[in-house]
Amino acid sequence: MDSEGMSTIVGAVCTLLGVAVGALGALAAARVQLRGAIAQADAVLAQADMTYRAALDQTHAAQRAAHEQWRREIRRDAYAAFVTALDEVKELVARPELLDADALSAASRAVTAAFAVVELEGPAPLTDLARTAQRRCLVADEQARRLAPRATAMHVLSTATGAATDQADSGSPSALARAAHRALTQLREAAFRHDTGRADRSAYESARHRAAEALDACGLFTAEQRHALLGDPSWEAALRMGSEHAEALRQFDAARGDFVSTARELLDTATDTATGRR
Repeated sequence: MDSEGMSTIVGAVCTLLGVAVGALGALAAARVQLRGAIAQADAVLAQADMTYRAALDQTHAAQRAAHEQWRREIRRDAYAAFVTALDEVKELVARPELLDADALSAASRAVTAAFAVVELEGPAPLTDLARTAQRRCLVADEQARRLAPRATAMHVLSTATGAATDQADSGSPSALARAAHRALTQLREAAFRHDTGRADRSAYESARHRAAEALDACGLFTAEQRHALLGDPSWEAALRMGSEHAEALRQFDAARGDFVSTARELLDTATDTATGRR
């Protein structure tokens, strides 16, 4: 092969090598460019994912805060309804001489219904306090009902004698009321003398008979009130029943106070937590 042919071949080979090198360089550059594009796309996707997750977390946090606020309002309403029901009973049992038994029954049922909601919505420690308050409420209810006939009768008698202006007419309603009051006082004295051994049974029975006649003559009392005045007429019985009623009211009020204090603390804590979370 002459020198001209060899030069042609060498030139062709060099051209092919140049093309190959160029192709390899272009391919390498394309790969670098592709990697950069992929890295940029990954960065964009990562940023988008972070933005999405942040928005999702914010949405979940807002939903949780709204749900907690809703639950807190439900609990607050339940606690308030329970306290209101307790206060209605307390107002009724505090004045047994004016007790309306039907109204007290309705108020006690309202306490039971309100407690059921607290039991469902409230935490266990507060539910325990509510249960104690409900029990104390029922005890106060029972004590007021026991005391009511005697207290009402004495209130009626006191009103009748206090409004008296017809001192001379022994047959007037106020005069009959005063006579009944005196007979009851004498019966209490007779009961005291009998209990202390200073008088026999016949003296007590005689005083009781006179008191019964005086009460009947008044026409002011129901059969239940008459029985309450004559059944155990001693001062000790009146004092014992009054003391038991006062103690029931004190325990009732204390249980209510414990419930209110704890409920307020729980609601305040929930509000502070929700505020801090926002």
